[in-house]
Amino acid sequence: MNNKTKELVEFICDTDEFMNLKNAKRNIDKNKNLKKQVDDFKKRQLKMQKSKLSKEQLNSEMMRLNNDFKALHEIPQVTEFFQSTKEFNNMMFNLFKEINILLDSKLNSKK
Repeated sequence: MNNKTKELVEFICDTDEFMNLKNAKRNIDKNKNLKKQVDDFKKRQLKMQKSKLSKEQLNSEMMRLNNDFKALHEIPQVTEFFQSTKEFNNMMFNLFKEINILLDSKLNSKK
């Protein structure tokens, strides 16, 4: 199984989506300040998703994140990174969806 997993990872790494994401990340990483801004945004986003904030606190934090996202999105390298991330995540979602369909088919087969 380990070899097949490595093959799958290599296949994923050869996709346009992964290569575009890798290039976009390199562009972000070249600028330490920009990298910190993006990393901080992603940390805050994750923290909010895991938090147990009240509805009012959640709305307030969402507004702050939205404003920060808009400001970050004005930077072409960040726009490219977020778009590449979205495309990669969509590809991975579709891959997992296809795997689930195939597994479900095998699970329900008579053989």
